[in-house]
Formats: sequence, C-alpha cells, structure tokens
Amino acid sequence: MLSLLSIRNTGLALSLLLLAGCAEFNAGYNGYPNQYKDPYAQSDFDELLAFGANMAKISPSSRAEVCRTLLKRQKNPPGAGIHLHLMVGRLLSDSCGEIPRILDGINAIPPGSLPDERMQRLVAIHTEALKRLQNVSRKPGTLEHKQKTVQSVPESKDTNESKKDENRLLREKLEAIRSMEKHLDESGDAN
Repeated sequence: MLSLLSIRNTGLALSLLLLAGCAEFNAGYNGYPNQYKDPYAQSDFDELLAFGANMAKISPSSRAEVCRTLLKRQKNPPGAGIHLHLMVGRLLSDSCGEIPRILDGINAIPPGSLPDERMQRLVAIHTEALKRLQNVSRKPGTLEHKQKTVQSVPESKDTNESKKDENRLLREKLEAIRSMEKHLDESGDAN
C-alpha cells in the first residue's frame, strides 16, 4: 500500500513539474521563437530608474557610447521606450541628442501608453528639467550676469551702509563744531 501511494505522489509531482516547465517555456513565445528583446524598448518605471542610475555611475565616454546606441535605435521607428531613455540620458550627457527633438518625441507618446502614475510624474519632472536645461544653454550670458548681480548686491549694501556711517560721523562732527562755536561765543560775550 505504501508503494502504491508513493508512486501516485511521485507521478503527481512529475506531472506538476512537467506542467510548470511547459508553462515557463511557452511564457516567452509570441510566435517568434528567437525574438530579440531590446532593453531600451522597455518603458517601465523601474527600468528607467535603473537606467538613469547606471548612466550616472559610468564615465562620460561610456555615457556617450550609450547615447550613440540610443540615437541609432531612434532612426528606426522608435517606440516610447527609446524616447524615454533618451530623455533620461540627455540629463546626464549632451551626447544623447538635441533637447527639442527629445521633447518632441516625448510629446508624441500617446497619453494612454503611460498608465503608471509614477512614470507620468517621472516624465513630467524630466521634461521640465530638459526645458530648463535648454533655456540655460540658449542664454549663456544670463547665468554669468546673475552671478555678477548677486555679487554686486552685497557690495552695494556695504557701500550704502558705509556712506550712511560716514554721513552720520560728519553730522556729529558738524554738531560738535557748532557746539564749540556756541560755547566760544557765550564765553566771548561773558568777557
């Protein structure tokens, strides 16, 4: 009796393993057995976050290489994933293309294709950062002018305060001289 029960359990276990193996084997099959998965075609929040973190860790020359790869893939009809990767990459490397073109690609993504609220927030933040980066690059003298203005403001405050102090001292001296003259006039009249 024991052997019949153990054979039945073993058969059941083998059947479950066989089903699990077949399910895993067929999970990646979409009708194209050796289909290549492009990692940059993914537009998942966690994947983009990991991509940005990895880009931040590598050297500028390696970043440029990744950007060149993304730009080559952009020549084919790019999906949302390529546009999103270029968006993240451009914040870390100028080699990832022109900001207006990247923003156009991001704006071309259908709104319904980003159902994840975290992804929508990430795109909104990165889009604004790219716009600011673009505005700063258009006006290279503006930042320098602002720095000079900020530096001159404290100097002008110091100058104004020193002039006020100097005026106060001159008034005090003038009052002291008038007081002496009045004192001398009074003592002269007394004699």
